[in-house]
Amino acid sequence: MEHHRLRKYRGPETWARVRAAYIAGESGPAVARRFDVGLSNLRRRALEEGWTRIRIAGQLDRQLPRDAGDPRPGLQALLASDAPMGTMEPAEAVRLATLHAAWLVSERRPTEAMALVKVAVALRQLELRMPLETFARR
Repeated sequence: MEHHRLRKYRGPETWARVRAAYIAGESGPAVARRFDVGLSNLRRRALEEGWTRIRIAGQLDRQLPRDAGDPRPGLQALLASDAPMGTMEPAEAVRLATLHAAWLVSERRPTEAMALVKVAVALRQLELRMPLETFARR
């Protein structure tokens, strides 16, 4: 006696619910289990139909009003500064890096935030070890 795997067929209603759950932030494996669809099928459909999280985030970014300004407080303050780029005090650089890292965490980008926190810590350590005059080279 031979056993054959049954093919799963899920209708458009199920895939619409899968898409909504996936875009809402539920992980791929959790969505696949909950709706009994194959994980590779879910990822393939998401890629082919354009409902990956990166693409959805890009669409949402384009819908933001243009006059809202840059939501990254540290970067905005740095760019608005009229001081030449090498003359910022280390304490101010640490403060701006910390603000930007907090924004990155709120945007669910922890890897980039952690890298920025490491930079802020290194700057702070340099600031404590060296007098301010060594930083202000012209």
